[in-house]
Amino acid sequence: MPFTATPRGLTLPDLTDDVRSVDICFGDQRVWSIDLRDREEAPTQALPWPPVLQPHLTGSTEVVLRRSGDGAELGRAAVAFTEEPHETRVVDAEGIPLAINKWGRLGKTLEAGNAGVQERILDRTEEVVAHLVDMGLRPFVVGGTLLGGIREGALLPHDDDADVAYLSAFTNPADVAREGFEVGHRLQRLGYELVRHSATHMQLYFRSATGSVDHYVDVFTAFFTDDGNINQPFHVRGPMREDQMLPFGTVTIAGREFPAPADPEAWLVINYDENWRTPIPGYHLGTPRSTSRRFQSWFGSYHFKRDFWNEFYSDTRAPEPDARWNSGAQWILDRREQLSAPAVLELGTGSGALSARLADAADDGRRRRVVATDYSTAALAAARARVDGGAGFEVAHLNLYRTLALDVFRRLELGGPVDIVANHLLEQLGHLARANALRLIRMALRSGGTALATASGEHAPDVSFGDPTTWHLSTFDLAREAKAFGLGVEIEPIAAAPEEQGRRPYGVRFTLTTAPLPRKETSMKQRLKRLAMRARPSGTRAELEALTARVRELESELDEYRRDSLRVAELLDLAEQRLTPGDAQVSSAQSVPAVDSGHEPKAGE
Repeated sequence: MPFTATPRGLTLPDLTDDVRSVDICFGDQRVWSIDLRDREEAPTQALPWPPVLQPHLTGSTEVVLRRSGDGAELGRAAVAFTEEPHETRVVDAEGIPLAINKWGRLGKTLEAGNAGVQERILDRTEEVVAHLVDMGLRPFVVGGTLLGGIREGALLPHDDDADVAYLSAFTNPADVAREGFEVGHRLQRLGYELVRHSATHMQLYFRSATGSVDHYVDVFTAFFTDDGNINQPFHVRGPMREDQMLPFGTVTIAGREFPAPADPEAWLVINYDENWRTPIPGYHLGTPRSTSRRFQSWFGSYHFKRDFWNEFYSDTRAPEPDARWNSGAQWILDRREQLSAPAVLELGTGSGALSARLADAADDGRRRRVVATDYSTAALAAARARVDGGAGFEVAHLNLYRTLALDVFRRLELGGPVDIVANHLLEQLGHLARANALRLIRMALRSGGTALATASGEHAPDVSFGDPTTWHLSTFDLAREAKAFGLGVEIEPIAAAPEEQGRRPYGVRFTLTTAPLPRKETSMKQRLKRLAMRARPSGTRAELEALTARVRELESELDEYRRDSLRVAELLDLAEQRLTPGDAQVSSAQSVPAVDSGHEPKAGE
């Protein structure tokens, strides 16, 4: 079967077994790499163009298929995406070439077209390593940076960042998390723009003169646990001896020396697999589920779906991105007389359209303080643009995936009664963030305020994990979850707009009720003992299903225990930041960054 390309997608030809990864190029520019081991469908099955590429698919080009690594040509085909006479280009606003990275998003790479970026990344990496050493830490390069250095003596051309870790002296996850928070604070005090993905994963942004992100340096925590494993969240966990790590050796990258594990090959096997020497640009990290659960419970996942929302609110093709939720916004606005508190806090503001209308004095003749919050950089930028255009509300960063979100009333000086509104937020959150949203709602009600929210009761026909706008939250599940926090719900159906047909949108007014009595806790030791007694080899299918259910219950219990250590670490971090003399405190709305770029203010976000 020959290689073909059309405006809808492409079809790979018959390939030999030694071809493990292929590059899709528009002319000389690589725009997409495919790890053939990662695909469930047949190698020759038609592949649609990825959604992230589609905004760039105009004009025409020569699509070239190459074998990753040596660049051998495997096929080419001309394709006209549109009738426009220009050549198809996948570039950013500055004309720098973009390609789909290992996370499925478009990003700058170290290939041709971004002059000097490799030197800039190495300069910054040396700088960050030196700062970590000054903090008394033990930094070394990891991930693709270590791989490129060992395999090629250079940064990987398909990569778009540098990876640095420091080896913690702690083995207890709570101590490791607490140290990670402090390292982040110290890096910010040095002036770095920091995005925190978890307690042990930070990303430092470095921007061009125009303000766009030029490159990143990821900073991870690595630590040993008592079971003999080395850990580097979010992915690395495996058996490793301390003498394979220390004393550090060095790796040469473009003529520069960087610290590296004593046995770098052992680390790379754990990080990737035994085939780490084979170039696979489209390689996807396959983190075992047990490892992912462990790390997310210990150290959180503060970045969950934030990239989706950044792209959603950066899409200039949708001038009013919040328009799809207008019916929910109108339902809240029709009940604004119930919002009598002097301050209104909007959770998940998006572009700020609802906050702008709530703050409009002409709506009901009353002026109140309205604070619009979100965790998406692009959403907050859109909301700030409304403020700059004259809208009378404030903008503040709030990440509901962090326990520190519960400090928002104090951080923003929202004293007295506070109302909360949330338009189509609750169904688009992970369960941990939704729990924090419900906690904030309970706090608002106890302050004497009102809480109104909207949600979709049915998922979209094309529901997918990758698109939160297609998710739903049934009224039954919302009532059940709210009850656990001492909240009641008054549900009211919302007349569906044409684009919401079948989604069953509804509005909810929260009330305070009596929280259910906590059930008697059973120790983990008791649970394991009961589980072992029930695990009979001759068990029936029903017994096996019951056993499987109990194992899942134990996994959830263990996850909760692990999360408790993270909550302790976050609360200790908050207390230390509040009580340490000399630290600048975030104590007013004016001192909170108007547009969050992932910053973690010293006060706790």
